[in-house]
Amino acid sequence: MTEPDQHDIVIIGGGASGTLTAWNLATRYGMTATLVDPSDRPGFGLAYSTPSLKNLLNVPAKGMSADPADPDHFLRWLAENVPGTIDDGEFVPRALYGLYLRNLHSIAAPEHVRQRAVGCHRIDGGFAVTLADGEVLYARQVVLASGHFDPACLPGIPRELDDTGRYHHNAWDERALANVAPDDAVTLIGTGLTTIDVLLRLRENGHRGQVTALSRRGLFPERHAAYTKLPAPVFTPGNTASTALAYLRAFHAALKRGTDWRAAVDSMRPVINTLWLALPDVEKSRFQRHLLRRWEILRHRMAPHIADILDQERQAGTLRVLDGRVTAISTGEDGLIVRAGDDMTITAAHVINCTGPSLKYQRADAPLLHDLFNRGEIVPGFKGAGLSCTPDGALINAEGDVADDLFTIGPARLGVLLESIAIPEIRVQAREVADRLAQAV
Repeated sequence: MTEPDQHDIVIIGGGASGTLTAWNLATRYGMTATLVDPSDRPGFGLAYSTPSLKNLLNVPAKGMSADPADPDHFLRWLAENVPGTIDDGEFVPRALYGLYLRNLHSIAAPEHVRQRAVGCHRIDGGFAVTLADGEVLYARQVVLASGHFDPACLPGIPRELDDTGRYHHNAWDERALANVAPDDAVTLIGTGLTTIDVLLRLRENGHRGQVTALSRRGLFPERHAAYTKLPAPVFTPGNTASTALAYLRAFHAALKRGTDWRAAVDSMRPVINTLWLALPDVEKSRFQRHLLRRWEILRHRMAPHIADILDQERQAGTLRVLDGRVTAISTGEDGLIVRAGDDMTITAAHVINCTGPSLKYQRADAPLLHDLFNRGEIVPGFKGAGLSCTPDGALINAEGDVADDLFTIGPARLGVLLESIAIPEIRVQAREVADRLAQAV
């Protein structure tokens, strides 16, 4: 390893997770990381690169500080950079948050290598990170901050449908909306936050045709509303049996005492991962089968303004919501034919997969991950989701060894945690990983 090629810390991924890690290293320790990401707009990532001002954060501005020790950090940035007055309870456009992260990236000033990492292997004293152009970076420590990957392929949908220009596997591909005519009937697969974003983008682009949202339960996320914050979680580890049923009963008991359900859900944020880690694997599987979607509907709520728009669309008949599992999509004379269940058939000019990012990293279109999997440096997490790691992000290899120089942050930790995609969790992870990286240099 030669000194000119050597980097103390290489962060792979330039979205929120990578940016916050680099920012913590710079502001807390005066360290400059090397950030590998092909984008010329580091900081934005997938979540905050939307150009639409109608795509709002689903957390009020007061909850989006990059610094867990400084709750008003984002609010001060808004006051200094956005004209007018923004209330701390306002749900601001995600594009604004992207600009905030871009500012943090500028402050961190990492060495930005505008390439895609396609390989990583151990060498004496660290790692060799191979880039798409063949260049190799040598690093003492590496952080995988890869973020989200494209949705998983849906069963029963032939790959050749992609060639029709009517089926769109990835809702965030700009081509998904480019050819939708104003009066086209559109079917969105899924009823989560991605579906809401796509509906708003369609309307913003002048689309006025009927939109059908289809999912197994036909349920959108709930809406945000004011409540009185609880002083403590409604139940905690240690005083509740470690089973999915016990957790459900403890939560329902709080509601029966008159606790607002929003207050109850949000009170659990500080302890939810500890509760999850306490569950045996069989109970985690039971929770995922029976309770996870119900939890997500309550936990990942819509801004009130967005909820009002959906209510208006449904009342006007321009948005219909159906419950059913997609079993097949085929071509027809008037577009695509979507079949769900035994007897549901929907005809649409365009069908957009809004099921959200895939957590099955072994199937992702990511040469870097495939290389690390093949070398045994990483293994999938629980039930094949994310990556196997310690709760604080140290990756675990195929031999069961815990790395002290290879970490992950953000969605990949869903291989071991229940919550790991929202800024309130990621900002803490970034701070803690930065502490470990700095101490090891």
